[in-house]
Amino acid sequence: MPSIIIPARNNPAFTSTCLGSILFSVSLLNLPCEFILIDDASEGGENILDIFQQHRASATAHHCKIVRSRKHQHYSGVFSIGLHLSTHDLVFFISNDMLVTPSFLEALLLVSSLSRDIGIVRGTSNYTDSHPEHLVEPPQPLKTYQEIDSFSRNQFSANGCSYAEDSLLSGDAILLKRSLVERIGVLDLRFFGYFGDIDYGMRAQLAGFKLVCAKGAWLYHEGAGHVKRQLEKNKQVTYEDLHAKRMALVEGAYQEFRHKWDVDEPASAVGLRSGEFITKGLANGDRVALKYDFPASVMDDVEFY
Repeated sequence: MPSIIIPARNNPAFTSTCLGSILFSVSLLNLPCEFILIDDASEGGENILDIFQQHRASATAHHCKIVRSRKHQHYSGVFSIGLHLSTHDLVFFISNDMLVTPSFLEALLLVSSLSRDIGIVRGTSNYTDSHPEHLVEPPQPLKTYQEIDSFSRNQFSANGCSYAEDSLLSGDAILLKRSLVERIGVLDLRFFGYFGDIDYGMRAQLAGFKLVCAKGAWLYHEGAGHVKRQLEKNKQVTYEDLHAKRMALVEGAYQEFRHKWDVDEPASAVGLRSGEFITKGLANGDRVALKYDFPASVMDDVEFY
């Protein structure tokens, strides 16, 4: 029985559709699951908790934990809360702007079983952040879930259990093993929104685990779902405004990364054009603590439902 972590900050429509696709997929695979649903301080009127509770009422064959953080935790925080609450040997983390298929889950599970050294498995998608090599675009737009499921099955049939090894972790939809969590802990919470997954992937590699992409695993990713929801809700906010705020967070996180991993160049995130900064950081791995334990104080801001 795997644990499945799904965080949501706003985006009720995306969240509901994502949960429906996951429930359909695990039911078709006859795969009982532990759902860990995390409302990351969503704004009033988004009704994320209602959606989570409706999912729990529908997922009677599964166990659901529903929590809400009163404080915005962003990526590293919600992932770490989920890992802290999970109880099983395999853990999925899936962003709420994705549509999951049975073939996607099956491919990740199969590849993860090929070697004990494989610690984290991702898949391919129509929208891949930081991994253009794993971008797989359908020949024409997919208009229904049935079309998405069919394309995903075709990718699984064509690629099976083949996989490629990665040096960088972009953790928007991944499967990881409990043995990895026991070895390196949770994500480093100094990275509020960005570089938390990159740091985690580097610690995983230094601990002897591989990051891989299952080439037979494909899902549909809406991409930038939180940004689209903000633009939809507030017509006075522009994309340029949101992009500038995002890049300020990226820059701040990169400076934390440089300090932790003793990376001298590039001096700014604007200069990141390749994975060379990862290589430089890994070379200084002997100066970095591989394990980051979950801070118990984080749960002071978390409510259970």
